[in-house]
Amino acid sequence: MIDIWRHALHSLSDGRPTVLVVVVDHTGSVPGTTGATMVVTDRAAVGTVGGGIAEHQTIERARKHHGSSELVTIEHTPRRSGSLCSGHHTLALVPLVDDDVPSVHAITTTLESDGTGTLHLSNHGLTFEPGVVERVRFVSHAGEWAYAAPVGRLDTLYIVGGGHVALALSRVMATLPFRIVVLDDRPELPTMMANSFAHETRVIDYHEIVEHISDGERSWVVVMTYGHENDALVLRQLLGAPYRYLGLLGSAAKVSQMFARFRHEDVPPEDLERVSAPVGISIGSHTPEEIAISIAAEIVQVRNKSA
Repeated sequence: MIDIWRHALHSLSDGRPTVLVVVVDHTGSVPGTTGATMVVTDRAAVGTVGGGIAEHQTIERARKHHGSSELVTIEHTPRRSGSLCSGHHTLALVPLVDDDVPSVHAITTTLESDGTGTLHLSNHGLTFEPGVVERVRFVSHAGEWAYAAPVGRLDTLYIVGGGHVALALSRVMATLPFRIVVLDDRPELPTMMANSFAHETRVIDYHEIVEHISDGERSWVVVMTYGHENDALVLRQLLGAPYRYLGLLGSAAKVSQMFARFRHEDVPPEDLERVSAPVGISIGSHTPEEIAISIAAEIVQVRNKSA
């Protein structure tokens, strides 16, 4: 996302015609779901609104577009789109002008600093509210329309345990809109020191894990410490907390044994049911990289189902 806004800023600075294209609404199974973003200039198109024929046509339309912002609705049928997609998506074409430079600069700065804000688009143009987070919203009535969407890494993935799988998972998740925090109790752990993908690494006491993880629907947690006892120590403190996702790395045998112990300690069954364990989608993974992909896939699956 940051490359899209940098491209917009550079193009405006060069005085080139620049059009922001955003999918503001969609239905059905279509490429380019709500929030997909692209910036089109005479030289390049950075980002994507779904690819394929529809995107190519949108790029050509954007390069010819002048004047005020407008909405374009594209219907997808096998005959019309040349694919098996069915549904529609609505795109906002917003020509950017010199007056938009401060807002585009603020968006770029916010993304570079891992901050958050809200992008507002309408038939009157673009505005940006740094530090304010709103839910995605699109309304259209009698020729007037407005769209709002959060910008930045709103969700935080806490990886408890900084070993090889944590390093691999950080690398994968860095490509997604998550802030990544890795927690471990071992100072000078080589894989922690080598983790340039995480936004933050902390050496902590596992007995105080809850002090380092924020509650709420924006918090995602995966436990992967060294040793069953540390996993149990950490997980016991996290059970029942209102995280969006809580996963535990380990074999089925390890999970079964640990959960049997928790049940013996009268841990509520519903707390255990909320734990994804063993964590990850079953793809027969063995290496840290394969395990990381399986965990990332499950997180994306949960995130998209509840979006």
